[in-house]
Amino acid sequence: MSTEDSGHPGVPVEYATWRKSRWEEVAGSGGKAGTVQLAMVSHPEPGVPGLPGRWEVSASGVLTLTVTAADGVSIGGRPVTGAVDVESGSQVKLADGRVCFVQGRGGTYGMVVWDPSAPVLTRLRDIASYPYDPSWVVDAEYRATPGRTVEVERLTSPRSTETASAPGDLVVEIGGREYTLVVVETVPGLRMAIFTDPSSGADTPEIGRWLILPPDEGSALRVDFNQVILPHHVFSTAFPCPIPLEANHLPVVVDAGERAPVLDERNRSTVTEPDKKGQDGTMEPELTEKAVQYLRHLEKFDFASMRAMCADTATVWHNDGKGEQTIEANLEQLEQMSSGGGVVALRYEITRQFQKPDEVLQQHVLHINMPDGSGTELPVAMYFGFKDGLIDRIEEYANMMPPDEGNVSGDS
Repeated sequence: MSTEDSGHPGVPVEYATWRKSRWEEVAGSGGKAGTVQLAMVSHPEPGVPGLPGRWEVSASGVLTLTVTAADGVSIGGRPVTGAVDVESGSQVKLADGRVCFVQGRGGTYGMVVWDPSAPVLTRLRDIASYPYDPSWVVDAEYRATPGRTVEVERLTSPRSTETASAPGDLVVEIGGREYTLVVVETVPGLRMAIFTDPSSGADTPEIGRWLILPPDEGSALRVDFNQVILPHHVFSTAFPCPIPLEANHLPVVVDAGERAPVLDERNRSTVTEPDKKGQDGTMEPELTEKAVQYLRHLEKFDFASMRAMCADTATVWHNDGKGEQTIEANLEQLEQMSSGGGVVALRYEITRQFQKPDEVLQQHVLHINMPDGSGTELPVAMYFGFKDGLIDRIEEYANMMPPDEGNVSGDS
């Protein structure tokens, strides 16, 4: 991990200590970056998919694991065979090097499966953060809202929605203006404000960042935006993290806290396109990054930059029954849509990406704002084909809108 903040003048010791503990939480044994599976088991349903042996909870709440010698399972460094009781807090090591961390209460047990060879963990070199800024340590007010709940989406596949406790609002002053963030408590005792800002999807994750509130139950709080963290989902898709509420979008950039994971591109454990260098000798961005960049240009209606990312032979196809277009015809149609007042704003909320050599498949939700103040959301799958690092083919599969809702179907 980088220690750029350690010992730097003006950086509190407490912050440097927090950075080290945060690194251990993400990259240490059992950390978020190595987590490949989350599972639950309770009585009377036995079994945990993907794990050897038979896991079952008795009617009295005891967790038992039954394995054979061939399974190669050990607990506490000792090989186990047959049926053995597994206590909460145990670490079960599997033959392939994975470790299952077990925690349980009241007859229900949760398993965190950690893999030392997980792709992100083996490539993770640092967690990029904004420079420490004492001005982001601010006084805030916590306004309790007992009994309140909100509907939150989770990054599952397909997306899921759940009712979560929203026990209060966090009122903070940024740049002389007061903003209110809804606080959610998806895990008992863990209160957090999940927010987005103009950096989301560009310098920071599309799915926002987390501000964990101190445990103080009082109304007056001291919060440190320098300790804003990345969602667990950024390090492992095993975590079905909650998506920030629309109300929690801050119109000002929070240039404090964690920004993005820093990955070693020379140590890839998945099959991706070979490294390529640009004419200036620097490494070109991943194709997944280029796909995102293309859509960010569209959000800004920067059609010249979009065209520069495409090959001369690029074609575009939508599932609207109209066939395919040249890239020039598609961009002309998009420009007419934006200049004609049909759409005020577009925002792409990217949920999943898959990459193969010269190909990217992406799922996202397209948020569309109309001139009359109305808005809509489209779940979309988009395919990008690349040729020599340029986009050569775009295919978009969207839930089509009725014609009277605006000329935006499949054209973005």
